[in-house]
Amino acid sequence: MLYVKERTRMIKRKLEEIGSALYRNICYPFVRMGVESRTRSIIRQGSYLDKGSVLEGRNYIGRNVRLSNVRVGYGSYVNNGCDISNVRIGRFTSIGSRVTTELGSHPLDGRHAALHPAFYSSAGALGFTFVNKDSYDELKYLDEKAHIQVIIGSDVWIGNNVSIIEGVTIGDGAVVAAGSLVNKDVEPYGIYAGVPAKKIRSRFPEDTVKTLLDKPWWNLPVKEIRKLAEAGEFDDVGVLTGNLTKKVKNDNE
Repeated sequence: MLYVKERTRMIKRKLEEIGSALYRNICYPFVRMGVESRTRSIIRQGSYLDKGSVLEGRNYIGRNVRLSNVRVGYGSYVNNGCDISNVRIGRFTSIGSRVTTELGSHPLDGRHAALHPAFYSSAGALGFTFVNKDSYDELKYLDEKAHIQVIIGSDVWIGNNVSIIEGVTIGDGAVVAAGSLVNKDVEPYGIYAGVPAKKIRSRFPEDTVKTLLDKPWWNLPVKEIRKLAEAGEFDDVGVLTGNLTKKVKNDNE
């Protein structure tokens, strides 16, 4: 019975591969052109936006990037060679080259005798399984309905060759240094580095961070953000936060 199931999975997998190859080579170039035009974005050669992936606008997707179920906020970019799945990315976030999300886990609960999925997962994702029902949940969701496993905030900078483990939230304004392994939540406006990534320091004093989080500039209309940038207010965080505070006060009066 298991052999029949394996044969069925193999045939289904090969048919899907053929269909995917035809779609990517014949149809997808036109789909990509439409996405670029509609969102005023740039999607470089060899990149592919899988099902569920959405660009909010003015995005840059580098070469050979694969995004699967990823929402990319306005102005954010993803550089060359990234493989990212089930992620929500905020606005004006910068993601370097070869950044990956590491999704799924193996049982370290002191109960399961084997680590291979064939002994606890009925999906047969690796071509075979010995079980008919699941006994361990491999995936950890932050938003189960949307199948989101990693959240990356706005105004974040992630360096090259960073790996992000499922279940992690990277806060607004944070920095993750190149080559880091992120296996725990990253505080807003924190600078993290290492394997595993640890906090080095904050970008700004605590009161400045509080103001920026209370009055997130990235949620302003793009025209207002452009005016602030043209006035040079992003060159001095003190000037920016002062004017944001005044603006909120005036709006509330």
